[in-house]
Amino acid sequence: MSADDQLPPAQDASTAKIPVHVGSGVKAPLIILATLSVLAAFDYAESLVLPIVLAFVISLTLTPINLWLQRRIWPGLSAFLLVSAVTLALGMATLMLAQPVTTFLEDAPTIGRKLKEKLEDFREPVETITEASKEVEQITSSANDPMVREVVVRQPGLLNRAASNIGNIASTLVVAIALTYFLLVTNRLIYEKIVHASPKLSDKKRSLMVVNNIVTTVSKYLLTITIINACFGISIALTMLLLGMPSPALWGLAAFLLNYLPFVGSLIGTASGVLIGLLTYDDMIWAVLPGVAYFTITTLEGHFITPSVLGQRLELNPVAILLSIALWGFIWGVAGVILAVPILIIVKVMSDNIPEMQLFGTFLSGTPSTEDSDMPQDLDIPRLP
Repeated sequence: MSADDQLPPAQDASTAKIPVHVGSGVKAPLIILATLSVLAAFDYAESLVLPIVLAFVISLTLTPINLWLQRRIWPGLSAFLLVSAVTLALGMATLMLAQPVTTFLEDAPTIGRKLKEKLEDFREPVETITEASKEVEQITSSANDPMVREVVVRQPGLLNRAASNIGNIASTLVVAIALTYFLLVTNRLIYEKIVHASPKLSDKKRSLMVVNNIVTTVSKYLLTITIINACFGISIALTMLLLGMPSPALWGLAAFLLNYLPFVGSLIGTASGVLIGLLTYDDMIWAVLPGVAYFTITTLEGHFITPSVLGQRLELNPVAILLSIALWGFIWGVAGVILAVPILIIVKVMSDNIPEMQLFGTFLSGTPSTEDSDMPQDLDIPRLP
């Protein structure tokens, strides 16, 4: 047998299979492009995606109560009772806040004029800049040209714009509540589907453990935070009532929603208390008192009450919180701002339980990682100028 007979047959270049490995340099741009595509889809399909995300957040928040009820009554009845309670709470809040919100929107121009009068002493430096900008605008404009006509487009008022959004808000809430009911009824079915999707027994156990850990951690945290925020809103409403502030119920709802935003919510609430206090009281001490009261209550809640109730808090990176608020606020507006931190909490817990996402979870964490604690103390870290 010749040497040529011992060689394997040559493969044709057109049929030869060449293994292709995707390196990390290619994976990173693909991940970025995929993330941007998903965010663009969320922005484009807001009316479809927003109710789904809202339903998932509500169902996760109600999961501990739902599981407790399902051990005692039929799952469908348990979900019906919880969804009915949420619907009743939304209806009562709407009835209580309809008149104060309408009055506030109608009085918005008057409030603006009063605020300008109160801040008259601080307007002199700003007026200098404003006059300079007007002169520049007159120089660069073509208003002196008789052939050019100025067109002024008048925007609808706050009340008209709010009324036009009521239909969108109502439809979003209806779809979210309906989907929440089915998510609460079929939560065990979802577990079974995840288990059956894994081919091996070890993968089934691991998938069930990861999903159960994610759902348990997120649901308990969201439920606890929601209860704390509700108590915080009630305390703010009672405080504003004692101080004689207008619309204390509206203050309570605003405090409840703003408390989902760490750092940012406290600043907005405190600044709003000072501004509304300036419009309500003539005495400067009484004017700043609502803002001081809001800041005091939110500081007690954030530094003492919440850590003692939750025990080990789910620490988040402040930079990640601000980026999440900016991102979801840009995509979904006010609803995105409210959902930004709950979404970030869900992503953080998922990252901690999925090995492929642990690096991202380390960035989202607000506590130093174990690698940082082992870092040499004499390491020369470059600092920004």
